[in-house]
Amino acid sequence: MAPVIYPARRAVEHAVALPGVRPVRLFPVLWPFWQVEITANVYEEQAYEVIDRFLVRAVVEGGVDDRDELIRFFGLEPPLVDRCLAFLSVIGHLTVERGRVRMTDLGLRSVRAGVRYEPKESRQKLLIERFTGRPLPRGHYQTSPGVLPNPEVPDELLTDRTRFLSLFTPVAFQSQMINDLAARSDRTEYNLPGQLREIRGIAEQDVYMPVYLIETDNRSLLAYTAAVTGRDPFLEAVCRDVPAIHMKIEAERRENPRDLWTAWLASSRLGPGQPRQLPNGVWRVTLRPAAFGGPPKLPLSRLGSFQLRKHHFIQLWCEDVELRSRATSERALSMTRLREVRTRADLAERIDGVAAQLEVTPPSFAQLRDYARRERLHDRLASLEALE
Repeated sequence: MAPVIYPARRAVEHAVALPGVRPVRLFPVLWPFWQVEITANVYEEQAYEVIDRFLVRAVVEGGVDDRDELIRFFGLEPPLVDRCLAFLSVIGHLTVERGRVRMTDLGLRSVRAGVRYEPKESRQKLLIERFTGRPLPRGHYQTSPGVLPNPEVPDELLTDRTRFLSLFTPVAFQSQMINDLAARSDRTEYNLPGQLREIRGIAEQDVYMPVYLIETDNRSLLAYTAAVTGRDPFLEAVCRDVPAIHMKIEAERRENPRDLWTAWLASSRLGPGQPRQLPNGVWRVTLRPAAFGGPPKLPLSRLGSFQLRKHHFIQLWCEDVELRSRATSERALSMTRLREVRTRADLAERIDGVAAQLEVTPPSFAQLRDYARRERLHDRLASLEALE
């Protein structure tokens, strides 16, 4: 099962905080990749057995390349020599044909290194972006790229009601892509270890990565994925190089934000509010404190975050500073459950961003503990105390 897809609101929150950037619209998309399973040899270093070491040195350094000559040279029993030659042949160090012994490249490398290299099979999966044929950078594998086996997102993987558009490209997979990657001097940067040899692709399948594309006022695209903290520079580079992606975005209908949010507010039963555009281009609707709380009201954690509708977004706001401080504590405590938040320092960095977004002073660790106890948020308190 793929990991739960992080909310689209998180991508929006990051984008609106970028200096000099004016985000306009959000597009959740399923980005096509090839997932290629490869097999390769990795050579383990083993110590030579005594007789094996002297046999190969006699062949390489002494020029004794005949089976009978080796028996006479060392004065060994023929069955013992035959067993040693058979083993070295099985692990690919030499060949024996009509009594003639010939070293392989692997055998010669082993003799030069003074260790016995034994090949072991290694298998792994690589991801290749389908529009450009570029391999995914190693950093995307550090957690999980979170790919899906088909262009449909199961409801149980969604933390909100996001619906994803499918991107499509007719390009077919070419096995040469793996050969080209294996030949690159920087292939370790694309999750292909340098110690692998004889790399072969044995299977490939189409997979899809959930991606949030955010269009800015100058028509550029920001990309966000679960595999990267913040913006995804790899996919942003693909966006710049592939006009078809921009064409897909441009084809989506543009709404009048004021009309869109006025209609949404009228149907929301949240009470009075007035949508307006801030100097940084972000739309905000200011609501009364009574709009936040238990159902059917908005959860307090939504204060300062964004409502999404028809590829547009608007910030939900309240002028009550105390309420915004409580919302900051709520959201901070929820972050203690994130897998990437392991220490108090990790949490503090995220709290600063939320507090800036809500225009309040960041709560201290002690204040968060007191809030969790007061609100009886026992599970979140436990997660808070577990941070290193």
